[in-house]
Amino acid sequence: MKKTRYGILGAAAAALIFAFASGPAMAQDEDFGGLPPGEGQELVFYSCQGCHSLAIVESSNFSRRVWDEILDWMVDSQGMAPLPDDMRATVMDYLVEHYGYED
Repeated sequence: MKKTRYGILGAAAAALIFAFASGPAMAQDEDFGGLPPGEGQELVFYSCQGCHSLAIVESSNFSRRVWDEILDWMVDSQGMAPLPDDMRATVMDYLVEHYGYED
């Protein structure tokens, strides 16, 4: 079981690396699940939809503080890989702009 799980995780990590490395050429071909355009759209798409439907994000309206707590919970309890600080800031800004509000 561990070998299979790590194989799947490795494939998912490789897909994310490819997606981010592909940059604008790939972005032109994607609709990113209907997420609104803006800085962080691609990061939110690849960070969120790998584990759950984007409908969860799209139906949310959380404060910056709550989005921050949710990201912590997903890393601590749900197995999400931690985002580097700069990527996390971009994701947070995007989520607050499109699916939330400032505290």
